[in-house]
Amino acid sequence: MEFCPGSASEVRHLRDSWGNRVEWYDTRLERAERYEIMTEIDVAGQTYVVLTAVDASDPHPYLFRYSLAEGTPSFVPVESEEEWDQAADAFVAWLDTHHA
Repeated sequence: MEFCPGSASEVRHLRDSWGNRVEWYDTRLERAERYEIMTEIDVAGQTYVVLTAVDASDPHPYLFRYSLAEGTPSFVPVESEEEWDQAADAFVAWLDTHHA
């Protein structure tokens, strides 16, 4: 995936279908986690969601790649450093443009 400034756009797939909160089962922790959707962005055809934990003790945002399979969201942690950097750069550029 190659990121070009301005190639990120906000989408609303999850929020329009599921509202502002989602639940993700973390297989490593073996429990469901609840998140608020901060934003959803499309970067060069790949969709990402920026989530914050509902638990106020963890203020850090999380970035997931996601897809909708048969109407059900599937979240995948971004593990590639290159993909993470490109998606994070796109999010920051989007944030600077839309919330300056």
